[in-house]
Amino acid sequence: MLWKHVLLSIGLFTLRAATMAQETDPFLPYLTGQPPVIEEDLGTEIMSDSIRVHKLIFRSRVVETPQGPVPTLVYAAIAYPAGKGPFPGMLRLHGGGGYADIPAAISSARAGYASIVLDVPGIAGSKAKHAKSTGAWQQRKNITASPDVTYSTLFDAVLGSIQALYLLRAQPDVDASRMCVAGSSWGGYTATMVAALTDKDIKATWSVFGTGHFTLGAYEKAHIEKLPPAERTLFERWLDPKSRVANITKPYYISTASNDRHWSWMAVQATNDLIKGPVNQFFSPNDNHSMTYPGSKNMLRFFDHYVKGTAPALPTVIAGKSKSLKDGRVAVHFSAKDVPQLLNAQVWYAPADTLWTSKKWIATPAETDGKGYVAYVPADMAKQSFDWYAIVNAKNDKAWGKDTVASSSTIQIVHIK
Repeated sequence: MLWKHVLLSIGLFTLRAATMAQETDPFLPYLTGQPPVIEEDLGTEIMSDSIRVHKLIFRSRVVETPQGPVPTLVYAAIAYPAGKGPFPGMLRLHGGGGYADIPAAISSARAGYASIVLDVPGIAGSKAKHAKSTGAWQQRKNITASPDVTYSTLFDAVLGSIQALYLLRAQPDVDASRMCVAGSSWGGYTATMVAALTDKDIKATWSVFGTGHFTLGAYEKAHIEKLPPAERTLFERWLDPKSRVANITKPYYISTASNDRHWSWMAVQATNDLIKGPVNQFFSPNDNHSMTYPGSKNMLRFFDHYVKGTAPALPTVIAGKSKSLKDGRVAVHFSAKDVPQLLNAQVWYAPADTLWTSKKWIATPAETDGKGYVAYVPADMAKQSFDWYAIVNAKNDKAWGKDTVASSSTIQIVHIK
């Protein structure tokens, strides 16, 4: 039986060694604030409205492989507003399968932001769409930390995005004191990671869908739970935003879907609870990795408020107490601030014991109660435990635009005994 003890000892040693191997944050050597080296300048295009689009390839890192050193090269583009800077800067991160979204950068430039987009390594889609971006990450996996965290393509995604932020900050036409970060889906995850790692360098972050706490309900949960214990520990420590978001002290907004299959509302709220800065959110009811609710896309207003100081804040909705009534209904209370012109307020409710991706949320109108708002969950629903949250819809101020804006409270669970 000696061989079994030997194998056990080797296994424990490997586990201990793997855990000890990355006691230091693997991103730390790269958090220099210095822009990456531009490998190739691809020139500048001037649009008909004088928007300038500068395309380039930068070197992220060099990876040692059995075949030798392989450089990570990242295609990026910076769109500048017309006129004279310095302009506030925005890092925009695409979702899984995407690539450098130059139309998005141009859109942000037209709104007054110098905006950088890139083929986010490890998240970018088909090689045909990102032929200029190459690296060892193309042969690796997202959910891994073996033999260490830097072998995960998410490491390259976050690293390349941080370096793009540094590159944008270094441009002479950019105001380095007014930077912001935005991303959707995997880009929202990456934006959250970047925010936690570069908090001192930015003013605000906008995430769509992407958050932390993978194992509280996320598309990748099963893959993470299958990792060997030591590898899972490393992955969650360094690549799950839940272990980092306490570093975020700047305003953070997540706009997501109530039934999102990639990151559950439970994961969203658990992550938000750890953030030290101002947090706000929107849950688009009955949507799954999409958002169809009017007024749910207000990234520019959020940044115009916190980065430019030219727009009012988005509404903030605060869930209050619930109270059972004699007729069997439950009264739920909430309050709201920064609501210049109220359109309506609603409460959405659903059975608590339904899988979050399958919930059928039902709306009921809310009314003022002198201190805030109250809505009534009907008696047939109130016989069981249920979830609820509030949405406040408001008009934009005339100076900013015509679209409506919306924010949500957090989702509450009412336990019925």
